[in-house]
Amino acid sequence: MKIYNLAQINQNGICTGIIQTPDMINDGRHIEIENYDFNYYCFRKYEDGRWSDVKYVPDHAQIELSRMEKLEKAQADQDELLMKIILGEI
Repeated sequence: MKIYNLAQINQNGICTGIIQTPDMINDGRHIEIENYDFNYYCFRKYEDGRWSDVKYVPDHAQIELSRMEKLEKAQADQDELLMKIILGEI
């Protein structure tokens, strides 16, 4: 049985992960690759049938900031709901 090595591509054409599967996935978001080499393919851009030499590593500081903002928003929403319950508005 053949096993396919596939790079998972995001909307910007950047590899965000790789998988091995017995079935080819033809959805425009998976590209067949020669070998299962996460360190080589991940964060490289696939464009015009070629992989970039440059890696597009995500900005972890921005990711953490976005997470923190979401947590703060969720906490504020929860605090508002609790206050409405206490005041009998709900």
